[in-house]
Amino acid sequence: MEDPTEGSDRSARHVWSAGRYPAMAPNMLPAIARLVNVAGIDPGNRVLDVGCGTGNAALTARRAGAAVVGLDLAHDMLELARENATLAGYDDIGWLIGDAETLPVPDDAFDVVLSNFGHVFAPDSTRAGTELRRVTTSGGRVCFTAWSPNGVVGDLTTVLTDHVTASPSDPWSHLQWGDPEFVRDQFAGVADLSFQRRLLEFRYATPHHFWREFAEESGPLSPVLRRMDDDGARAELRRDAVAALEDWFGDNAIRVEYLQVRAVIE
Repeated sequence: MEDPTEGSDRSARHVWSAGRYPAMAPNMLPAIARLVNVAGIDPGNRVLDVGCGTGNAALTARRAGAAVVGLDLAHDMLELARENATLAGYDDIGWLIGDAETLPVPDDAFDVVLSNFGHVFAPDSTRAGTELRRVTTSGGRVCFTAWSPNGVVGDLTTVLTDHVTASPSDPWSHLQWGDPEFVRDQFAGVADLSFQRRLLEFRYATPHHFWREFAEESGPLSPVLRRMDDDGARAELRRDAVAALEDWFGDNAIRVEYLQVRAVIE
């Protein structure tokens, strides 16, 4: 099977860089625990993890007794997820390569659909939201997390747009999912829709370390930054970004705000 992450700028924008993401993944574990908890997963539930990355949400759902399928656009991420599942002693998790905009599963196939900072990076937000609903059975739950436009990711995106005049994609698009009003539009007509503002603490010794790993090497801004070939411009961007990060830094951690969403599908 051809790897859709190769040769397609559109596909590449769906996912974070695979470069140092595995080293960052443990920062997401508290958000995953909260997400699986709010989803109310029961033993035997059919669960799809969209944008599963290294498999941490899928593994957490499996430990709750669910029948789990993890889906990601990147082969490398799925291989890491399989290795992590083997290490945990689970050989019954299904792993699929696929796109959040065209999920390769039937209608009404899952009781719970999870996406931990996953589907939000799909370029076509409406299609991604429609797909999450399509594959969820009546009475099932769609539960996801998204970075807040009012938190540190929003501040860094503001800095980015001040320095990058010709981005290949809209750096703000994934932050739409962190706005409850946008989510209400995408999930109009569901039986129930609830939101919680949450914080993650990303543990780093200095804001410089966070910027390097979250933005330059593995985070949601990295595809744009890798296209900057002017060292001076990159240095200026780094300076302004680190200054913005200082507002969110304390006790060797960056406080990262995100939105947790739970939707019950009719």
